[in-house]
Amino acid sequence: MNSLAEEIIAGRRLGSREEALPLVEAELEALCRGADRIRSALCGSRADLCTIVNGRSGQCGEDCKFCAQSCHYGTQVEEYPFLPLEKIVAECRRNEAGGVHRFSIVTAGRSLKGMELEQALEAYARLHRESGLKLCASHGLQTEEEFRRMKEAGVERCHANLETSRRYFPQMCTTHTYEDK
Repeated sequence: MNSLAEEIIAGRRLGSREEALPLVEAELEALCRGADRIRSALCGSRADLCTIVNGRSGQCGEDCKFCAQSCHYGTQVEEYPFLPLEKIVAECRRNEAGGVHRFSIVTAGRSLKGMELEQALEAYARLHRESGLKLCASHGLQTEEEFRRMKEAGVERCHANLETSRRYFPQMCTTHTYEDK
């Protein structure tokens, strides 16, 4: 396990399932020691804290069984359209004052389009100018051009929730595929 940890620290990445499978059978304590060596060498002892603001809530047309935002289930989640810019900025400032490193706008729904996409881009551009936080986004299925525009506005990372494996995904969601994500 020590030699594998050193190889990973030096830049090796496990390229196949066959390479990774022996880790499942490894002794847990040795696996944890190796993971801790990798973490220490590559990340140090610092945690990267990310907070989110729910930029648009409820009435998602997707049927993901794990999600309270789906209109397919009676969750009584609060529903609202894209938040006003000032509310997003205030939330970002509050979180930055609390010591976080990253801030993400997360929206319910298949994707962010039209005026709401424009509002998000305006928010990201302003947050990028006015805060020291790294910006993240989670807006579902976007096009390559939309991702480029987010990057131009200051977004560094985009999240795509994959709560289960490719094989089990059809039992969790039928309105889009694992591959769509």
